[in-house]
Amino acid sequence: MGKTHPDTLATVESLAIAYKAQKDYEKAEELYERALEGYEAQFGKDHEDTKRCAKNFKLCLKVSGNSERLAALISSYPGLVD
Repeated sequence: MGKTHPDTLATVESLAIAYKAQKDYEKAEELYERALEGYEAQFGKDHEDTKRCAKNFKLCLKVSGNSERLAALISSYPGLVD
């Protein structure tokens, strides 16, 4: 399995969720970004796994207060707007 294998990406996203729960937003954001880039490369932006990861990443960015990064994510994924 490589860096963009679906199982690897799911594990990276799960780690991001765990770090978010521990309020380690910096690490969570790093992992969400890695997972999202992998999902995009593997499946494209319209795949359900990519969209789920983008939504989870958005929630993390909102909680962490990282508005600049949140705006960039929403510009890449207009469907994320509430």
